[in-house]
Amino acid sequence: MPQGQFTIQEQVERQLQKLTPQQLLTARLVELSIVELEDRVKTEGYDNVALEEGHDDEGDRNEEGDVTDEGIQQMDSDDNSEDFSYSEDDIPVYTPTSGRNYEETMPIGDTKSFIEDLKRQVYDFNITPKQQELIEYLIGTLDDRGFIDRPLSSIADDLLFQFNIDADLAEVEEAMKILQQFEPAGIGARNLQECLTIQLDRKLENCTDAVRKARLQLERDIIQNHFDVLQHQNTEQLVHLTQASHEQVARAMEGIRKLNPRPGLALSESADERVQTIDPDFIIETTPDGTISVELNHGEVPELRISPNYENQLLNYQKHADKMTHAQQEAFEYTRQKVEGAKMFIEAIKQRQKTLYITMKAIVKLQKDFILTQDESLLRPMRLVDVAQLTGQDISTVSRVKKGKYVLIDGQLYALDFFFLRTRTNADGETLEHKTIKERIREIIEQEDKSKPVPDQKIVEKLLAEGHNISRRTVAKYRSEMGILSTSERRRV
Repeated sequence: MPQGQFTIQEQVERQLQKLTPQQLLTARLVELSIVELEDRVKTEGYDNVALEEGHDDEGDRNEEGDVTDEGIQQMDSDDNSEDFSYSEDDIPVYTPTSGRNYEETMPIGDTKSFIEDLKRQVYDFNITPKQQELIEYLIGTLDDRGFIDRPLSSIADDLLFQFNIDADLAEVEEAMKILQQFEPAGIGARNLQECLTIQLDRKLENCTDAVRKARLQLERDIIQNHFDVLQHQNTEQLVHLTQASHEQVARAMEGIRKLNPRPGLALSESADERVQTIDPDFIIETTPDGTISVELNHGEVPELRISPNYENQLLNYQKHADKMTHAQQEAFEYTRQKVEGAKMFIEAIKQRQKTLYITMKAIVKLQKDFILTQDESLLRPMRLVDVAQLTGQDISTVSRVKKGKYVLIDGQLYALDFFFLRTRTNADGETLEHKTIKERIREIIEQEDKSKPVPDQKIVEKLLAEGHNISRRTVAKYRSEMGILSTSERRRV
């Protein structure tokens, strides 16, 4: 340090918010659908010997202030209630043995082909019409693995001679790079090495955990720089080349094996073969008098309790803490960790139930008119923040609840995402529901001169004149979603 200069040290007090292990576990469970939760409970049961199926006898005691079954029924039928401070014991839960006449799973046919799914993703990117043409052509060239297995120069030649599209090699490559950002990760790769690299780049982009990130970077290094060695499964040589430990390389190879080598597998599947079954996470019933009942689907998740044997062992160790041998101290610590882990897991399950239930009750309150009629024109524009404010939860919590969840309303299945509609604003700042815009686009096209179909840009101009600020790309997207052909295709019909 130069003479005469001093280092000034300052003490700064900062308040940081950090989630506890209990909160982190609850957040992870909230994200899970009922099917995923069933698997998670089974896994936890295998891993923690202190967690077992059964009813907690202490839960039978009706302590002062508890809500009775009659109170639960009253609360559930009172749709005007503003109270969202339910305990887990207040929450109506549907199980297959409840005697209610529900199908536990709903078959959902995937009527869109994989190719159409890819083409729809085009509209999620801010691209030029020419880039859209190039990407759609590239989608059509994908093999059954989802790869582009022809040289890009050959594709550029075909575009020129067959379709009169003049695109140089750089433009085709740029279109390919955009396609490689589509889902599933790895689509549009030119070979297996590039496919796996794309998937790892996507994982690295979303990774915030330092340990996991280091493992992913090692996986990427192996694929990018030592792919031939990897294909020969030569672990020892990879240890030498990467300067990583044998254990680190083994874990990296295991991670690589979990990547998808054929992201385009669905290309060879027909829509009829891709039928999914979905378990609803919520069950809603309505009555003609306007009553709405909400239940959580408990699925096949059993009641959980802490093993009485392990609790007794823990109490016994604690009574003789001053006389324990070293082996007994280790056994005590093992038992304590398992019992505490079981308690944390059971509490997280209860908190998950409460979080899901109050979120669904808030959605019901905000979308009551639709739920009673299932008339989509009565859907309210609803944001995550609207539900968060009503329930007193964080927006991130509401987002976790709606992720991958479904609700069965009088036998009709809906994704929770369905209730959170994308909205636009007109010239006066009024919120406009996107289905209204769709219907207006349909009206314009139905009224067009069939010999001179209205271009998307003209539709944009008409909507703009009516106060609807919407882009040409969005018009094309909505038109495609409604199954309406493009201008050129309508002209040929």
